[in-house]
Formats: sequence, structure tokens, C-alpha cells
Amino acid sequence: LKNQNPLKPIENEAFIAQLAQFSQVEQSTKLVKLMQQNIDQQSAAMQTQKVGLIGRQVKTSGALVQLGNGPAPITYTLNADAASVMVNILDAGNQPIRTMIFSGQPAGPQQVLWDGKNDNGQTMPVGTYGYAVVAKDGKGAAVTAFSSSILTVTGVRMGTAGEDAVLLAGSQTVNPNDVTEVY
Repeated sequence: LKNQNPLKPIENEAFIAQLAQFSQVEQSTKLVKLMQQNIDQQSAAMQTQKVGLIGRQVKTSGALVQLGNGPAPITYTLNADAASVMVNILDAGNQPIRTMIFSGQPAGPQQVLWDGKNDNGQTMPVGTYGYAVVAKDGKGAAVTAFSSSILTVTGVRMGTAGEDAVLLAGSQTVNPNDVTEVY
């Protein structure tokens, strides 16, 4: 109104249209804020739901084995029949501490048990270890092995803004998107 020409006053229709546009912009801004609050609340609720997995076992991709008070399961899937399979249990420095050798495993899912001992027969401390699978067919050619892990969830580390929560399995972190089964 300050810069309005007194000889050409603003048309009522134009003035009302401008007011309506200002009102729409204000409402759109409020709507965006409300939607962001809703998204933040949903994200927090989804992170909190992961707490329900504490104490439960999950199956995930990757080559980890959790040693507790009894034998620890090691799972993998062979894409073809294998004449020999070598499973190396690895310490935190990725050094082999135990080598287990198996013969004649068919293609498909496999599970073997680690008794928790190293190659010298000493019982290893409770914890999470890595493992590597090397499989060969009858002609000595490599057979692909896809590793998976059955881990007990011991905690949840909540994500900060924009980050998702991760599951804890001892000292290891597990992306919840990698979980394929919950027991």
C-alpha cells in the first residue's frame, strides 16, 4: 500500500487474490512442519520397536559366530556340491584360531557346530568371532559359499537424526535391514 499510485488504486479482486496467496503459503509452511514432526515420530517409534529384539536370535548375512556357553552354530549355503569344506574360525585380528574340515556336503544350506575350542584344544572366551568358508568340488574347483550368521541381539544403539538404529550382538553391530529371520 505504501507504494500504491493514488490515481490507480489496487483492484479489490487483485488485493483479495494476493491475500489468498499469502494465506496459502502460510498454510503450506505449517503443513510441511506438521509432516516433518509426523515423520520424526514414526522414525522414533520404529527405532523403539527394535528394542523388542533384545534377547532374541536373528539370522543375518555375514560371517559371524557368537560363542556362548555351548556349541556355536555356523551357517552357510553352498551353490554346488562340495567334496571338501574348510571352515576357519577367526579372532578379532582375522587370524585363524580353529580350522574344521568337512567332506561331502551337498549344495544348499549347511550348519556345522563349533565346540568353542581353538586348534590346541583350549576353550575360547565367550564372544563374537568371524569365520571363513572355503569349499571345493571333486575336481578341486572352488564352490561358492554364502555365509550367514545366527546371532543373539544383546542391545540396540539408537540412531541420531537421519540415522537408523543398529542391533548389537556382543561387540558387533548388525544392520536391521540385513536381518532375514527372527527366532
